[in-house]
Amino acid sequence: MKSEINDLTELAYDGGEALTTTPVVANPPETAEPSDVVGGGPVPDGAIRVTILGSGDPFVNRSQGSASVLMEVGNEQGDFFFFDLGSGSLANFNGLHLPVTDTTKVFLTHLHADHVGDVPTLVWSMAKGGRRDPVEVWGPGGERPELGTRAYAEHLEAAHAWDTESLCGHPGQSGAHTEVTEVPFETTSTVYDRNGVRISSFPVIHILNGAVGYRLDYNGLSVVFSGDTRPSHTLVHACDGADLLIHETFPAASVFAQKAGVPLAFAEQVVNGVHTSPAAVGGVFARAGARMSVMWHLAVDHETVGPVMDEMRTRYDGPVTIAQDLTRFTITKEGIVTGQATIDAYAWPVVGPTQITGPPMSAPKPPPAWWADALITD
Repeated sequence: MKSEINDLTELAYDGGEALTTTPVVANPPETAEPSDVVGGGPVPDGAIRVTILGSGDPFVNRSQGSASVLMEVGNEQGDFFFFDLGSGSLANFNGLHLPVTDTTKVFLTHLHADHVGDVPTLVWSMAKGGRRDPVEVWGPGGERPELGTRAYAEHLEAAHAWDTESLCGHPGQSGAHTEVTEVPFETTSTVYDRNGVRISSFPVIHILNGAVGYRLDYNGLSVVFSGDTRPSHTLVHACDGADLLIHETFPAASVFAQKAGVPLAFAEQVVNGVHTSPAAVGGVFARAGARMSVMWHLAVDHETVGPVMDEMRTRYDGPVTIAQDLTRFTITKEGIVTGQATIDAYAWPVVGPTQITGPPMSAPKPPPAWWADALITD
């Protein structure tokens, strides 16, 4: 076990390693976590690999993208899934050398901008990069239709009508669409069941009705992802037998007030009335009993990590990681290995096979007449 994390611990963006107290849980196979292969190479058969694509809060900076988690499974299909897709997360994904053609499955916990900011990039830009199938989106309904995920996707397509029109005659036209499945926000439900992977949603408490968390099960292994939530019994119930719990954690109110430059009373409302404090998440970890617990959605810097660890430790003494961008967990039945993913910062899209299940390609639009005189041709 590593020493506890404090204000002197080197952070990943500065060349450090994963912020974890326990890099290895139990006795995983030595091949479970290659550290020198871009993206980690193939997922071991039967394993789950989880990579944090966006670890930060709404205020994106160079060290942290906004909320996003990638889960890969070691099945024959090589399936992978996005859970939330905040701004900056796809820049990290692109460096993993995973096929852009398979970027078709997104599970949204709720519709705050810091959890959906890269959805337009996925739908339109990655269609230009090689994806030919529409993006399937799962996300919560709302108390009124206009507050649900389907309305969000429909308005997003309307807002990007120019982009879609510009794709007439482009092979990516078939992929520049979404297919939405709304999941209930008030009950626990199985929302996905294919190729040996089952994903369930469950209600969480976050500002309004219309926020959920997810649990992914594969080959007797499981990962629970909270999205944004206050401490919730529904999440603890979803963690029965879980291997990995990724739970949002904000700094304590006093630290948040100082860092964000807001009054303490407002900070207390944000941290304790909307999110989960470090002490409270320690209580959740103790109740949930996952093999590895992860604090995520935290603004990570030298002034936050030490106090967060200290306060969490007042309630929980088990294996813990503070998520940074590209923190990675390889989960097998034998154990869990935590590290930092290696990426290619200059990667071009990796194009794999595709089914092309979207609408057929339209003919290119004729150029406007005024272009003939305005275009420089020599």
